[in-house]
Amino acid sequence: MKHFTFLLYFFLLEIPFVFSQEKSYEINNTIVNSIPENVTIVGLGDPTHQESTITKYRIDLIKKMVKEKEFKVIAIEGNMYEFYKAHQLFIKDKDISHYEKAMYRMLNAKEMEELYSFIYTENKKGNELQFIGFDPAFSGVSFAQNIAEDLEGITSLSQEEKDDFIKYIKKANIVSLKALFRNNKKVKEKIVFYSEKILATFNPKTQNDYFFSEALKNMIFLFTNDPEIVTYGANKRDIGMALNVDFIQSQFPNEKIILFGSSTHLLKNPNAIEGAFFQNNRITFGHKLSEKFKSNYFYIAYTALSGTKYNYLNKNKPKHIPEAAENSIEYKINQEFKAPAVYITKETDYPMDKVLASRFMGHSFLTLQLWEVMDALVLIKEVESFEIKKL
Repeated sequence: MKHFTFLLYFFLLEIPFVFSQEKSYEINNTIVNSIPENVTIVGLGDPTHQESTITKYRIDLIKKMVKEKEFKVIAIEGNMYEFYKAHQLFIKDKDISHYEKAMYRMLNAKEMEELYSFIYTENKKGNELQFIGFDPAFSGVSFAQNIAEDLEGITSLSQEEKDDFIKYIKKANIVSLKALFRNNKKVKEKIVFYSEKILATFNPKTQNDYFFSEALKNMIFLFTNDPEIVTYGANKRDIGMALNVDFIQSQFPNEKIILFGSSTHLLKNPNAIEGAFFQNNRITFGHKLSEKFKSNYFYIAYTALSGTKYNYLNKNKPKHIPEAAENSIEYKINQEFKAPAVYITKETDYPMDKVLASRFMGHSFLTLQLWEVMDALVLIKEVESFEIKKL
């Protein structure tokens, strides 16, 4: 009876605290309505990239945000240029392999196909959606081929130089295991040299030209040891992500953006998380967005209340997610509610300690000031892991 009265109290006050009595995505209706009208960038952060259930919840929310809030740009944690090229091809032939070749291997799962299908259908109906990456780092296996195609019209390099450029890009690509066991100094220097030589005379005219130019700038940014960027605790890749959002906005002005990636990057204030790793002047992508866009950036984190997680040692046998720690928000929600999903925000005013723990960035609990790190939290029971597709 006590719990019923407590829940009724929240409904009467119309506070955005939501639970569902059946396993559906009805909670997303309230989430969409809770996002302030001034918000132009929404981050949807997963704990580990491996949660099938959380991925499905976010894809359903993306569809609602596109249809009801007119978001037009969906940017995933993958190489910006590589996904731009993949999207142009996909809209023509609906071949999902274009996206899968651009994707980090750990994000390639069957669950993503629903999002691809939605993007294709919306574009064919005349609702022009963009599906691109926000990451400056290499993610897939098609980057070098894409660059090679765009180099065909470049006159500032000889064919021998173009071939040499592509050779070093392939060596630097993250999917090359050899890159882990050698000194990359020469590889990086060569890539920077050729990129700068092209940009010295390159004059972008088309959107493809601008993305090609930005791909070169991304590589220069990542592979140059700029003393203003490489400071103690700074995360260069995250800074590059923020710069890419600036570029995306320049190409799609006035369009609202959905960011689909890891909470590690999307969190707003790393200093509000306890632990030496977060207290060393660390910079995150979400922190840069929060600094620049203020309340126009809205970050929703996701966490598992229970279920299974991906097992790297035995891919066919997922592991059970450990029980929630007693000082965690997951434990508190599990004790109070039997619903499959719960959505809370600062405005919910749910009774909790000022400082508590959460595993929103994985399966280890971190103590944090919750509402300094995120704007909202979705807690889901019986989360299942997905299988990485064999391409």
